Amino acid sequence: MAGPSPTSELKLLSHDVFVDPYPTYALLREHAPVHWDDQLHGYLLTRYDDVHAALRDHETFSSRRIGLLAARGGADPSPAMERFVELASQWMWMLDPPEHTRVRKLMSQGFSPRDVRQVEPRVEGIVARLVDSLLERGSFDLIPDLSRAVPIGVLLALYGLPDEDGPLLTEWADTMKLFLGGAPDLLGTHGPAAQSLRQMMEYLGAVIAERRRNPGDDLISRLAQAEENGERLDDEELCSNLLLLLVATYETSVDMLGNGLRGLLAERDQWELLKAEPDRIPAAVDEILRWDGPVQLTHRLVTRDVELHGTTIRQGQLAYLVRGSANRDPAQFSDPDRLDVTRTETGHVALGTGVHYCIGAGLAKVEGAYALRELTRRIPDLALDPERPYRWRADNLQFRGLATLPATTGRP
Repeated sequence: MAGPSPTSELKLLSHDVFVDPYPTYALLREHAPVHWDDQLHGYLLTRYDDVHAALRDHETFSSRRIGLLAARGGADPSPAMERFVELASQWMWMLDPPEHTRVRKLMSQGFSPRDVRQVEPRVEGIVARLVDSLLERGSFDLIPDLSRAVPIGVLLALYGLPDEDGPLLTEWADTMKLFLGGAPDLLGTHGPAAQSLRQMMEYLGAVIAERRRNPGDDLISRLAQAEENGERLDDEELCSNLLLLLVATYETSVDMLGNGLRGLLAERDQWELLKAEPDRIPAAVDEILRWDGPVQLTHRLVTRDVELHGTTIRQGQLAYLVRGSANRDPAQFSDPDRLDVTRTETGHVALGTGVHYCIGAGLAKVEGAYALRELTRRIPDLALDPERPYRWRADNLQFRGLATLPATTGRP
């Protein structure tokens, strides 16, 4: 008689999986590539081919899933949550074409390759000042002192917002991320997320109104004036999507930098290779995204019955496309659990693919490249602090990152 399935007792929303999900992903890929999870109320797809195909099939795997996500963990009929659903339904990542196409074209006018090139001097300046501070101190925590400081500094400059508003914006973004990411206490995150959304909308709404009256040389001003085929974003659409970009670009950049630095400093040969061959740094950023990406999964609403590997996913159910597992699939990547900055294989899905490919990908890669270039050049002996172990955040399944990453300059 066959014994119980090796995956039957898995608890995806658990501390051990949050800290290191990759052994669980390997188990799922081998034994249950389409796996139902009672806590997440949906199916997890973990093999590369399935995840890649689903990401590109927006007709079958729809992005219009905010209602189901908001209902996870129990019903909350409060007006605040109803307003959350109403506003979040306008986010690009909650839309399908043609609505998604219209909004993305307008929002993309602030993230073209030319726009990214224009912001590079700001990124370089912010990174340089932060590295100056690290050198003066000798011992530090790379999460607050670099990986959080770089993207929020860049976004404040990009949006034309005062530096003193940074802590408020990051607090809102952290609260939103916890709800959207799949925390163990899903119902407990509803209220704070709805409150943060309301406060962020009030804040950004006031900024948009001012920039429409008095436009400046900043992203919000450009998007407030953006037009495509005679269409413009109304105040609520623009405000909702600026909020989304703030949360998405800030949080993912924080985790990309933190996860990457931990990997490079733990796998010292890779750090040394980047020091010796800095031209490899742009490709190294892509390898970091593949190896331990900040976004581990993407949700989709299934619009018709789909059969995969002998399992039927019914119309109206949620599918979780596990990018972190797809990027470690040995059927797609050789020696996938190894961080290898010389890797030439392409096609990772850390930034998505198809119509929902990350709109801020260019900016995130620039931030990662400048940070690695400055650190390898100016703090070549950078090392993890042996007296203070790093700690994973371990609070949700979707967004993977560190709470602390103590390090030193490696010098007396």
